[in-house]
Amino acid sequence: MSKIITVWGNPGCGKSMFCCCLAKVLTADKDKALIINADPSTPMLPVWMPERILETGASIGNVLTGLEINTALVAERVTILKEYPFIGVMGYAAGENPFSYPELKYEKIKLFIAEAAKLVDYIILDCSSNMLNFFTPTAIEAADLAVRIVTPDLRGLNYLRAHKPLLTDEKFHYGSHLTFAGLARPFHAIDEMDHQIGGFDGLLPYAKEIERCGTSGQMFRALAYCNQRYVNSLKLVRDRLLQEDERADAEDTPYQEGNGGSYEDQLEGTGDAPRQEGNGRLHERAGQPGEFTEEQEAGTPEDAGFQKSDKGAWYTAATGSGRQKAPARKEKKDHGHGIPE
Repeated sequence: MSKIITVWGNPGCGKSMFCCCLAKVLTADKDKALIINADPSTPMLPVWMPERILETGASIGNVLTGLEINTALVAERVTILKEYPFIGVMGYAAGENPFSYPELKYEKIKLFIAEAAKLVDYIILDCSSNMLNFFTPTAIEAADLAVRIVTPDLRGLNYLRAHKPLLTDEKFHYGSHLTFAGLARPFHAIDEMDHQIGGFDGLLPYAKEIERCGTSGQMFRALAYCNQRYVNSLKLVRDRLLQEDERADAEDTPYQEGNGGSYEDQLEGTGDAPRQEGNGRLHERAGQPGEFTEEQEAGTPEDAGFQKSDKGAWYTAATGSGRQKAPARKEKKDHGHGIPE
């Protein structure tokens, strides 16, 4: 079953870069991921792929404002990355703005996310910082895991304080969101901000190489420059998703006498249970899965099982192709600079 990850936070905190790096991590074993950005104020298609000329027909706006939203329509608007064929993107096209399409509707956004989730293993929703954009609160509501990224300064702190009252409804699961400090630098008062915000689950340190990737149209190459703290935050998201899968599998398994007790008891016996701090946040997880590689092998959409068809490559992939096991390859070292240990 597809997992939906929603990423939101204050302007300029590194949300879009985090989404690109996360997609690389989640597709390391050739699972398929789709990044969706529905912020018309900054069309992302020309940012992700400046070398490709994409007409407005590829815009997400044509889907969200369509008369009928279905899996085939969504698949036709997915753009597959040439260098990373297991990652697809959807966003607004160059030249579009908030007035290019009618106002988004809650029901259509919700249906769109549900239909997109049928295509891939992971949906990554890169949200606007503006809560007046209905896509953001709807995406938070639909998330299996929500990640809020805030800069560890007064901008991030006051953004969070201003928007927390808008997300108090239980459907937003505000208390279970992961919180990361975005673009963290050595001069930031991390400890003080950690106390003011209520605790960071991880850091996303700033690095010049990462910024250069973002400004030169190489966002999907930035993972190679993330330092260990940034990588650990990405792993935390991946592990939390795996943990949810394990719990779901355990709930689906009927209990039988003689099987050693409940699911929680079995975890305690095997050492696979996550250790949590007093605030309930995941602190450390035993039994970590295999490491992911920082660079995926280049290939074509056909290599990923995305065969061309009238209904769209991703539609065919969703209805017919199975997962492939990732080939063995050497793990590369991390590069970049961030907050020193």
